[in-house]
Amino acid sequence: MKYALPTDDGSTVGSAFGRAASFAIYNTNDSSMTILKNEGTAAEHGAGTGAVAFLADKAINAVIAPEIGPKTANALRIAGIRVETAVAGTPLHAAVDQMLVTQ
Repeated sequence: MKYALPTDDGSTVGSAFGRAASFAIYNTNDSSMTILKNEGTAAEHGAGTGAVAFLADKAINAVIAPEIGPKTANALRIAGIRVETAVAGTPLHAAVDQMLVTQ
């Protein structure tokens, strides 16, 4: 499974989803984490839904984020991407570990 976490600093969960500077992609198959730049941060409108399209293209199964807006939540649902929550500022690996333990 592949999880995406919004991040602005590459080490902690960011407070924004669609306008996050990048996404940390965690792959459970090999326990790898890579950081991908979010190209939609400057979008005037639709940053969240644009981020969903980007993540769907990367075959993401779930996102771990502090908050998701209603349009973005609907786009994630349509894309079949599950939503989990984490507190902004949580170290990325700790957020993933917490989510994996609760499943």
